[in-house]
Amino acid sequence: MRWLAEPLALAGAYVLIARFGLWMAAYMHPGISVIWPASGLALAALALFGRRLWPGILLGAFIANWIDLDWPVALFMAAGSTLEAVLAVWLLNRFDKFQSNLERVHDVIKLALFAAPIASLVGAAAGVATLALYGQLPEARLMQAGWSWWLGDIIGFLLFAPPIMVGWHAWHSGNRSAPALEFWTVLALMLVLTSLPIVGLDILPGLNGGHYLLFVFVIWAALRLGLPATTLVTLCAAALAIVPALMSNGALVDFIAYPLLVNLQVMLIMIVLSGLLVAAAIAERKLTEWRLDQLARFDPLTGLANRAAFQEYLDRVTAHAQRHGGNVALLYLDLDHFKNINDTLGHQTGDELLRIVAARIKAGVRKEDYVARLGGDEFTVLVVGNQAARAAASVAQKILETLNEPINLLGRDYIMSASIGISALRGSVTTTGGTTVLDDAQELMRQADTAMYRAKRQHGGFLYFNSSMNVAGKRQLSLESGLRRALEQNEFEMHYQPKIHLAKDHITGVEALLCWRHPHSGIIGPDRFIADIEATNLIEPVGEWALREACQQMTAWCRAGLDGQRVAVNLSARQFAQPDLLLVLDQILQETGLPASKLELEISETTAMGDAAQTLKVLTALKQRGVYLCIESFGTGYSSVSYLKRFPIDSIKIDQSFVHDLESDHDAATIVSAIIQLAHSMGISVIAEGVETTGQRDFLARHGCDEIQGFLYSMPLPAEDYAELFGQHA
Repeated sequence: MRWLAEPLALAGAYVLIARFGLWMAAYMHPGISVIWPASGLALAALALFGRRLWPGILLGAFIANWIDLDWPVALFMAAGSTLEAVLAVWLLNRFDKFQSNLERVHDVIKLALFAAPIASLVGAAAGVATLALYGQLPEARLMQAGWSWWLGDIIGFLLFAPPIMVGWHAWHSGNRSAPALEFWTVLALMLVLTSLPIVGLDILPGLNGGHYLLFVFVIWAALRLGLPATTLVTLCAAALAIVPALMSNGALVDFIAYPLLVNLQVMLIMIVLSGLLVAAAIAERKLTEWRLDQLARFDPLTGLANRAAFQEYLDRVTAHAQRHGGNVALLYLDLDHFKNINDTLGHQTGDELLRIVAARIKAGVRKEDYVARLGGDEFTVLVVGNQAARAAASVAQKILETLNEPINLLGRDYIMSASIGISALRGSVTTTGGTTVLDDAQELMRQADTAMYRAKRQHGGFLYFNSSMNVAGKRQLSLESGLRRALEQNEFEMHYQPKIHLAKDHITGVEALLCWRHPHSGIIGPDRFIADIEATNLIEPVGEWALREACQQMTAWCRAGLDGQRVAVNLSARQFAQPDLLLVLDQILQETGLPASKLELEISETTAMGDAAQTLKVLTALKQRGVYLCIESFGTGYSSVSYLKRFPIDSIKIDQSFVHDLESDHDAATIVSAIIQLAHSMGISVIAEGVETTGQRDFLARHGCDEIQGFLYSMPLPAEDYAELFGQHA
């Protein structure tokens, strides 16, 4: 019943305030009020609660006029008042959204100089025309009546709408504080000074000094008391300006001369407008200052505290812990694979992801914990209290759980993971100075950062910092620095080893192998540093570079006529587990122009069985794209027959450890023979790697192995040398 109750309530309020305006009309001008407060009520109601309440205005205006006028006249007058209010709200929102809290000078100007004059002109024209049409207003008084009506409605808009709108916003925001003593002092002084002329003590004879002093109090309120109080002071100032005009020798008058009436209306507009403009300017300046403070202390993207605010808070709590005792725990969080999301889906989508992650982190911590975004995809959580070190683990676990829920980006679900490092400070009461405390804060950050990178190398989750990380961290940092330099300075290069079809004796494909052209050690093979890359957080960017480089090279060979082959690239366990693996692959294939059928991806048997259900999903998605799939190092892992039937793989690669012992170890020969027969029974082709002798080749040929790879035919070669070799054996 709300749809009915709200218009009826507005109608009742409109009747009361309209009758008050008509009561004043008897002392101002017959039938026309110098102030029409009902226009302000109507505007405020529609601005705050929507134009759906217009029936309440129509009903209220009709009843208020029907008391004194015939119903047709009352109906036309009500229609004009309703049209006036609806038009005013439409004009206020014509170019941009009107903010009814009036905290922008722009909105006050729109109200006072645009919407109110135009809408009041329509209302006055409709009202005067109705009265003239039904013989209620002499023709000689049409211009005067129209002018008074227009000014009266403008005053109603400016005088009564602002207190209602601003008061409603102040009430709902809880910002109702104002200097009470100063507010009541201003009202008392206004009352005293405007009363002096009535009792014959005019302090500025001939100038109606009390009225002009009202401007001083209104401006004072605007500068000192804020918008809500200013609108009330302005309302009281208008009342104090009107009362002397109604009084003559202590009694109410029944008519005011037209020139005095217009002067009074103009003065009221000036009082109201001056107060609103100054108060809005002050409010806008304060809002600007607040926004600047927010920008200086809060991250505009996520709304969390920024690095500067976090550092200030960290210094403060560590100082308190040092001087007064207590525990502090710091969680340093970094999203896994965020760069790939950003690069693949765009920065706008990356920003949306950061907003979602920030909200989830906030939801995963306790109310008293302090959350900040340091920049990029790095976040921190500060836990304070006697049990902070212990509570940090549960906070970290809750954050990881919330992040593990699917996140929908551009219509597709993604699973995000994070790495969290935790460091703890157990404070003791000391008298140390600021430098020591600052060192504690910086050390806490350094330790959490170290633990976070260790957690990232262990595929996510959270880790507490311990002293052993310092030694291992320095050694790892040195290695990582060298590998990072190799990536940045293009020291990596791809070498290619052919795969030979045994029955046809020609090259069917090539495996791309990553090599490091070290500035001092020369060419370093993958067997000497791949494990080190996998132990750092560089495996994703290096692996992505290798995949892109191999695809670019294969595209170049195809364009040069060296067709009829695939390029095989190894995927590490961490690469295969990347949530955005498919996005990265799609991007690389699109950039390089390589058909998916020309690409072969090799994953180890151990990697494939790490999470069989997830592996099946990823392999199926890869197969749908047309990528050739191979399980490498077969026989060294789970050797489960069941997953060979489930996984959409094209080939298996027998590990070189079995191939090496073919001629000397009966068990190795039996295993290799069984693998070949099993794979063929399932329609899967077989590749043998590490073939170095003719005896190994002949054994594999007798047992039906499809392809071989090894030094017997060629070692891994640079791209130019491989192209020459392919031309000889294609």
